[in-house]
Amino acid sequence: MDNTALFFLIFGFQNKQTILNILMVFGAQYLIYIVIIFIFYITYKGRVPERKALILTLISLPILIIIIKAIHLFFYEPRPFISLDIDPLISHQSDASFPSRHTAIMSAIAFAYLYCKSKWTPMLILFTLWVGLSRIYVGVHYPLDIVGGVLVGIVAAIVSLKLKDLLKLRFFSQPLKS
Repeated sequence: MDNTALFFLIFGFQNKQTILNILMVFGAQYLIYIVIIFIFYITYKGRVPERKALILTLISLPILIIIIKAIHLFFYEPRPFISLDIDPLISHQSDASFPSRHTAIMSAIAFAYLYCKSKWTPMLILFTLWVGLSRIYVGVHYPLDIVGGVLVGIVAAIVSLKLKDLLKLRFFSQPLKS
């Protein structure tokens, strides 16, 4: 199954289930902001793994943006609603589709929490999948945009870890304690 066929398979579920439409629009537009607020909240509550994961996430985000901007210099994929002439469930700019920035951010967050062995990792991975799937469902990304976003998020987090090692950030060398 190719990228466009898989897109239509997922996109084709809309308008059949009103509750599903609401959940997917929420996942595509708002879930990322709730997750960002949530990770600051759990950091405030005070466990060391979550503090380390937040710092790793904050280091990852500018790296992620640089990677995406570099990709856009060499590769431009129009969004599905432009190239396929469809009506998306949400309004969106007609900028580059690949890779998904929402999914890249969510992926970097989930990877940071996985690396720091946070108890919140499974939930953050689930939310990353929800965001990625919902971006296809609402018609603003192709499936490969989501895969690209996941990979960019993971690469940004790994580069952040290497940068942390290079700069010898002491915060990460402390043992994990609750």
